[in-house]
Amino acid sequence: MAAGYTTDQVKLMRERTSAPMKECVKALKATSGDLDEAIAWLRKAGVASAHKKADRQASDGAVVLAADAAGVACVEVNTETDFVARNTDLAAAVARSCLAMPASSAGAGAGACDVDVAQLGAAPLASGEENAPAVADALALAMTQLGENIVVRRACVLPAPEEGVVASYVHNAYSAGVGRTAAAVSLVSAAADRDALRSLGEQLAMHIVASPPLAVSRDEVPAERIAREREILLAQAEESGKPADVVEKMVEGRLNKYFKEVALLEQAFVVDEKGAPVKKALEAAGKRLGAPVECTGFVRFAVGEGA
Repeated sequence: MAAGYTTDQVKLMRERTSAPMKECVKALKATSGDLDEAIAWLRKAGVASAHKKADRQASDGAVVLAADAAGVACVEVNTETDFVARNTDLAAAVARSCLAMPASSAGAGAGACDVDVAQLGAAPLASGEENAPAVADALALAMTQLGENIVVRRACVLPAPEEGVVASYVHNAYSAGVGRTAAAVSLVSAAADRDALRSLGEQLAMHIVASPPLAVSRDEVPAERIAREREILLAQAEESGKPADVVEKMVEGRLNKYFKEVALLEQAFVVDEKGAPVKKALEAAGKRLGAPVECTGFVRFAVGEGA
């Protein structure tokens, strides 16, 4: 091997960074065989290389969930192809990093709190390794290895209630907690049977994936969305030529139908064969478990949603 570094150093560097052999050799040459400096050099070079890829559209990717006693973190990681999205270890580590981040009061979903993506990028990657790089540096290195743009598009945390559970569901998961669409839901209850409560939460999360609500209840639907819907319904009703009082009743009736489509508690529960609303399922669960069950929040992410 050329002077300045050894075969063992190249092997060790590949184990610690997963970088291509050619890049490891280049880094060791540039740092006269100092392994730690070579890894730092490689990360810096990765950031520089990543900037060249950053203007390429990352329209595919994955949604990743991570959970602990504090709640559930939900992160969307965008890539250029589905192949890269299926390399899930890095994405899972990013989601674990998100769990430790401070969250704003702005909601990513009902009851969920946004996490600043820039701050997440500066946080240590929760990879379980000593001296783990920052999330942004780890992504930059992955970009040089995979040859694709990789972007954390959005992130949030759904806090665990003081009394109750947070449950989640990932649709068509690539691996545990990683897929293209995912949801988490918070249930508050004093019920002793936490397993049954969590099972109900998982069913609700599945429902939220299948029938995306805007809010938990009609009272929480954003006022601007209601105003816009009312305006549309009024224009439609006025075309009937009916008297103003009749038009107003038509609008109210159609607005009630709208709430049944967008308010979680009023939606027909997808696992109920009779199509009973979610609120009825919660009431039945409360009677069955011996304590009221309340849904206090949810989050739903789908790859590319709203982009």
